[in-house]
Amino acid sequence: MKGSTDLSEKQAEIIFHESSPLCIKASAGSGKTRILTERVRYFLENTNKKVLALTFTNKAGDEIKERLSDISKLRDRVVVGTFHGFCQSIIENHGKLIGYETMPHMFEDDADRLELIEQAISQIPSYDAEFSKMTTKEKNNFRYKALEFISKMKRSLVEEDEIEEHTQNENVVLLYRSYGEILRSQDAIDFDDLLSLAYDLFISYPKVAALYRRSFYGICIDEAQDLNNAQYQFLKVLAGKELTNIMMVGDSNQSIFHFNGSSSKYMENEFVEDYKAKVINLTENYRSSISVLDAAKSIIPEAEYIEGTVKKGFYGVFAFHNEKDESQWVANEVKRLIDIRVFDDIEGDVTYEKIAVLARNKYLFKSLEKDLKDLDIPFNYKMSPGAIKFESQLMSIFDLALRVKINPLDTLHLKKLKKILGLDKDYEGELVHGTVNSDFKMMLTLVRNLDENGSNLKKSFEDTDFSIGDDFERNMFLNDVEELLVHWKNYATKTDRKSLHQFKNDMALGKTHPLSKHSGVSLSTVHTMKGQEFDIVFIIGLDDETFPDYRAVRSGGIELKQERNNLYVAYTRAKRFLYVTWPQSRMMPWGDTKRRRISRFISSK
Repeated sequence: MKGSTDLSEKQAEIIFHESSPLCIKASAGSGKTRILTERVRYFLENTNKKVLALTFTNKAGDEIKERLSDISKLRDRVVVGTFHGFCQSIIENHGKLIGYETMPHMFEDDADRLELIEQAISQIPSYDAEFSKMTTKEKNNFRYKALEFISKMKRSLVEEDEIEEHTQNENVVLLYRSYGEILRSQDAIDFDDLLSLAYDLFISYPKVAALYRRSFYGICIDEAQDLNNAQYQFLKVLAGKELTNIMMVGDSNQSIFHFNGSSSKYMENEFVEDYKAKVINLTENYRSSISVLDAAKSIIPEAEYIEGTVKKGFYGVFAFHNEKDESQWVANEVKRLIDIRVFDDIEGDVTYEKIAVLARNKYLFKSLEKDLKDLDIPFNYKMSPGAIKFESQLMSIFDLALRVKINPLDTLHLKKLKKILGLDKDYEGELVHGTVNSDFKMMLTLVRNLDENGSNLKKSFEDTDFSIGDDFERNMFLNDVEELLVHWKNYATKTDRKSLHQFKNDMALGKTHPLSKHSGVSLSTVHTMKGQEFDIVFIIGLDDETFPDYRAVRSGGIELKQERNNLYVAYTRAKRFLYVTWPQSRMMPWGDTKRRRISRFISSK
């Protein structure tokens, strides 16, 4: 069996375990991905059926495929993907059974969903009057809370006619129903609907669930500490009582998606109880140094200490007068490490690609960017996969016009398109022939003339000569077009049945995101860096109320615990060297300089 050499006794026990439920509590750096991929490989050697491997990111899925690439006809034998992507394929194949003749359109952007909330409010006259009297801040807070409630109900798989059992506010019930009606009227769904619709389909048509169940020999779930209720219930209805050959792998200390309803209880408690799963603790280490692990344990003392560590590594906490001094020191230290090049604790030469700088929020990199540029240090931002956020106005028009082209019922984006064009009329001719900017007209014409299968997308941009006068806007436009075409290429090479509709939905699910490695030092927020490691990691901005975030400090409870988990995850992104920095004073957004204290999570050190 390829990949089975050099396995530890504990790893071999997991990989070659008999076909029955397994719950693997795997500490940071213990080889979770290797365990999962070799378990899949072992399954395939014992069956002609398919194996299902579910992940939480497309990057993790691609890594699994890469590790199994030597297997003949891999694509026919292993289904690898995210929960949302797998549910999308189910709805595409069987959606007619629940009223969807074709795959509905995806409203993936929170800004769009918040606007739908406001539309829904306007359709409830009694509540609209109350809403109109609120301040701007109160309106924003209410919209976010309303969207959170809707998501919570969908993740809880609450039927629409049962919503009133979960709130005493009749207006909220009406709002939930109005939001759903608006989505249906525009032939659209949101992310939460993917899971709930697939679940409903399996519940309503058990023969379809049985069809999938019989096709799989086993199921492996990566990062299972991030399961939420809808995902776990979907898994149960998929597996039924017959398919019990399930393995979950995860680390409860790396659960950082509480805001999406995730909890390690589904892996550690409910799965173990429902399936009588055997629990195995995997505490060996194949990644981090002793110094990094000691530091991580200081953040969460109850975390399992990882055994088998051989490299000493480095960990240091550094205080600076302000954030400018902090960023300048980090840039200089990066240059020093590159110049030295060779360290006993790091395999091979130190390169920019082995270094990452993490922060709680992206705005904290502003000063560092300048200092890195001054020293000619290349860097790149790690981006969250998903739909493109176009920077240029012209490509924003392209995005809106494309949405309207592929879904004529999409009044939400039609309204936004007309607003950016300065138009009031509804008929299509006005969009092209009205008194709008000539570049805008050309873009609308370009979108209108796109083939449904997108075959002329690249050529359409090459053949259209946009006369953008502003150099800055033109650069943004060209970068946007280049990024779009990379996404299209990634999509087009993976399917024989191309369509603009499917392209948009795949982009929304992150399936088209370029996963190639970028050059230079990686700058990333903690959430974006999840699942990735670097030999050398700097974590900047460790002053209290920056990390932990001030909102979590005010809320306390689970939110503050989540922040501690966030920092633990950040620490364990480092393989060998870990630098933690913080400013003793910080320029606040309103212009004042404020004294800061070191993060409460590391103040005892």
